[in-house]
Amino acid sequence: MNYNRLLQAVLDVAEEMLVCGAEVSRVEDSIERMCSAYGCDHTRINVFIITSNIQVTLEDPDGNIITQIRRILRSNADFDKLDYLNDLSRYICANKPSVEEIRQRYDKVMSRKNYPGWFVCLGSAMAAGGFAVFFGGSLVDGLAAAAAGVAIMIMMYFLGKVEPNQLAKTFIVSFFTGILILLMMKLGFGEHEDKIMIGSIMLLIPGIAMTNSVRDMLIGDIVTGMLRLANSLLQAAAIACGFALSILLMGGGVI
Repeated sequence: MNYNRLLQAVLDVAEEMLVCGAEVSRVEDSIERMCSAYGCDHTRINVFIITSNIQVTLEDPDGNIITQIRRILRSNADFDKLDYLNDLSRYICANKPSVEEIRQRYDKVMSRKNYPGWFVCLGSAMAAGGFAVFFGGSLVDGLAAAAAGVAIMIMMYFLGKVEPNQLAKTFIVSFFTGILILLMMKLGFGEHEDKIMIGSIMLLIPGIAMTNSVRDMLIGDIVTGMLRLANSLLQAAAIACGFALSILLMGGGVI
């Protein structure tokens, strides 16, 4: 068994789990269990993970010390893919497949088709419109928020191809969404701009990241929890600044 290649395959699975939204403790535990399944002494498996970095040092059955580091630059919450990656990690622990089989099963998971664009836009429209009505808006406000929700997903899709900075992307999308909502108000499509904006904002709020940050801190991963919390607060600030700027430029009535 080539343990360097094995650890590389294990880190591929772990990296995607982290990218898809898994909490740090889950990923650390998965790495330790997968390496232990192949005969590595669990007391000699050292894993350190934060949101942007994975470091693993282990001692293989022959006494060789192996260290690998993985830099994480992406974040794309996908619980469907995370579920399959969890199943793959359990399969590895239970069956100890070859590195080639791990690679084949990993590639199969990663090649799963994402939801079609129209389905994502439909879900975004229903969520934004529903929240707008829930927070006191009228049916017209709900329809306007639904239209803004579709616009948000379209902008996020195209900006994701050209802008890797999540903060900048969030700010740009928030700004142009605010402009769109205020233009709809001026055209008579909508009754309460604040309710429409609230419904749209709900699509951008980093709820998963903030929830994971609290869970990480409660478990004891203080550094990771603080990093995720700081990133979530910066995302919230970018949303607020984007909408505020659009209001100032368009002369909206909500500050």
